[in-house]
Amino acid sequence: MDDRMKSVLLSLSLLLATGALSFSGSAAFAQYAGPAISSASQVASAPDSAFKVEYDEIKIVPGDIIAIATPGIPELTTSALATSGSITTAGTGAVDGLKVDAKGQIALPYIGTVVVAGMTTSEIAASLNKTLVDRGILVDPQLSVTLVDSPSRIITVLGEVLKPTPLPAYGHLRLLDAISACGGFTPLASHAITIRRQGNPNPISVELGADPKNATAGNIPLLPGDTVIVSKVGSVYVVGEVKTAEAFPLSSNAPITVMRAISMAGGLKYSAALSKARIIRSTADNQHVEIMLDLKKLMNGEQQDVALLSDDVLFIPANTFKATVAAGGVAVLSSFFNASVYAIK
Repeated sequence: MDDRMKSVLLSLSLLLATGALSFSGSAAFAQYAGPAISSASQVASAPDSAFKVEYDEIKIVPGDIIAIATPGIPELTTSALATSGSITTAGTGAVDGLKVDAKGQIALPYIGTVVVAGMTTSEIAASLNKTLVDRGILVDPQLSVTLVDSPSRIITVLGEVLKPTPLPAYGHLRLLDAISACGGFTPLASHAITIRRQGNPNPISVELGADPKNATAGNIPLLPGDTVIVSKVGSVYVVGEVKTAEAFPLSSNAPITVMRAISMAGGLKYSAALSKARIIRSTADNQHVEIMLDLKKLMNGEQQDVALLSDDVLFIPANTFKATVAAGGVAVLSSFFNASVYAIK
């Protein structure tokens, strides 16, 4: 083989070897050769202190709605107290409860105006029963009082639930109860929950985990004023020589590995440069790290699969020769090669 032929073949080899993507900036490069970047199986957990909650006995405040039941005196039962401060059931006209006015009072037949703010429901019932006896209205009254609604005592649920809404918090509500009352999680919900509590400067982080059997380990009691934030899972991005370049949300149940991401993207194109794949990852200090991968080794089991992290970009560059072939450029290369050989002759 003469020097002219060697030169032609060398030029052709260089042409076939080019085609990797160039990145600007100070990116660090690393060859990945260790075990897979694993995502540990999520287990339900919450701080021990989050379970140490003492519920104070609820005291009535202006704006609360209470229900009264009095056997023997229907007039003192809220279903018959059609006053301007009453709350009625839609469509039926029946009164569910009495709203405590701005002065903390309610008005009742036989008794008149009564201040109830600052009292518990049992204290209100005891006071009203005593008044009925003292006035000779009943010998053994059994009046009972129930808190029906308390607009000022709410738990707010935000983020990735089907029906984000404030929830009444005058009962003993737990985290899973609140999420269930809001319709459950959306498909993009993370199982890592943040709870902001009044008087606590540090948010409470709760991991519900992937196994429902262990969910009680994260099912903390909630308090009035709590804000539950269900965040969205992160995404990974697959670009380059795949059938469908797209962003894929991370699952709360299982990690997305490189091979799984490629499968979700419809597989590799013929033109993919298997040995030049890379993960582009942003670090906490806003730097970019590029992890080099050899997909052929991954597919042959010679290299462990890699779990992708939130905001990772999996880039599959093109092999110039295969891309040219895929584009119908075989005839062009053949003509170039034949012309060079003919020139040598």
